[in-house]
Amino acid sequence: MSVRGVKTMLITVGSITTASRLSRILEINTGQPAEVVHTPAAINKGGCSYSVRFPEQYIDRARELMREYRVPVRKFYSENTTEGKREYHDIS
Repeated sequence: MSVRGVKTMLITVGSITTASRLSRILEINTGQPAEVVHTPAAINKGGCSYSVRFPEQYIDRARELMREYRVPVRKFYSENTTEGKREYHDIS
């Protein structure tokens, strides 16, 4: 996220189409920016994977929207930066 001080999460999905759709759903329904990114190698379990980077404080709303719109997701990860290195923690 380009907003400093905002704790972010990654929502991993299986395709660019799903990531784009999820990004639009989140932005329209929350008014918050959602960014489509390649899933980082540290959490990619093989194959092609995309993620949506989104403010972590909206995790409950994001889950509601995914159920409502039937968007298939793989996992949720908290994204933290420590000493310039990104770290990911499963919060599924």
